[in-house]
Amino acid sequence: MPQEMLVEQHHKIQYAASVQMVAQQTKNPLDGAVNEIPASGEAMAVSDLIGEAEYQRGEQHSRRNPENPIGKTRRWVVFQDPIESGQYIEKEEKFKTAMDPTSNYVTAHTNAVRRGKMDLILGVSKGDDGNFYVTEGGILGRAREGKTPGVATPLPSTQFITHNSQGLTIEKLRAARLQLKTDEFGLEDNDALYGLITPQQEDDLLAIAQQSGPSLNAFTIEQLKSGKATSLLGINWIVTNRAPMKSKTDDDIRLCPIWSKNNIIAARWQGIEGKIWNDPHAKNLPYVLVDAYYDAVRAQDKAVIVIECKEPT
Repeated sequence: MPQEMLVEQHHKIQYAASVQMVAQQTKNPLDGAVNEIPASGEAMAVSDLIGEAEYQRGEQHSRRNPENPIGKTRRWVVFQDPIESGQYIEKEEKFKTAMDPTSNYVTAHTNAVRRGKMDLILGVSKGDDGNFYVTEGGILGRAREGKTPGVATPLPSTQFITHNSQGLTIEKLRAARLQLKTDEFGLEDNDALYGLITPQQEDDLLAIAQQSGPSLNAFTIEQLKSGKATSLLGINWIVTNRAPMKSKTDDDIRLCPIWSKNNIIAARWQGIEGKIWNDPHAKNLPYVLVDAYYDAVRAQDKAVIVIECKEPT
């Protein structure tokens, strides 16, 4: 093998640094919208959920202590299979450019893992038809719950606002905001509300801005000036094409979640990292890998409201 194709220690350091640079410069849109914490072990409890209790009226001169047990359960994050992307390098000139932070070997694989991390936090995966659907964990998926992480709890139907054959409307936004704040989410300055929408719902917001009139004048001006969805009703918008469909039979109904930042836990076993080495089982060719180990869960179901939005077919 030519000397240029041998992976030396400085190559490993340089490739890892390049991946780290790209990961920092092109952050996942959800990175600032969830609570990321370090994790270790096979599984970790992130939340003890305490049920509601009603008070009792005591009796005068009674020596009996009140017995009013409160139901509780526990939410978990679990060590998952890696989110990963990689390939072999077969040409010397490609090996030389693999260390460049702007090369496809760095950017393409780093961005692939970054998108995988976003899907995991959302709780979605891509189907055979190219659309995204709700799966396990994250903001939308089934949460692992119980004394051990064995029970999968879906988001309750009470947390959904039905589409009513309409897209994203101001009435739905007001209803979602009211329900979240009634349940004590988004009231504190350090607990921001975020919403995920596609370009179609972004266009719905622009239509709201165009028709709003004086009551939303500042929002209108900023929307029409930038052409982007700015904060409305205290909700910070993230625009992506990865918001899931309701089901394969309801493939014109988009699920657009709104959530409280502090109640979405993204557990990090390993952040996005890059590695390069010679593989002795593949003619000793250099191999580049980018991977990450994460899991995510809702701390409380009431912290997520999903607006169903009908889209044009």
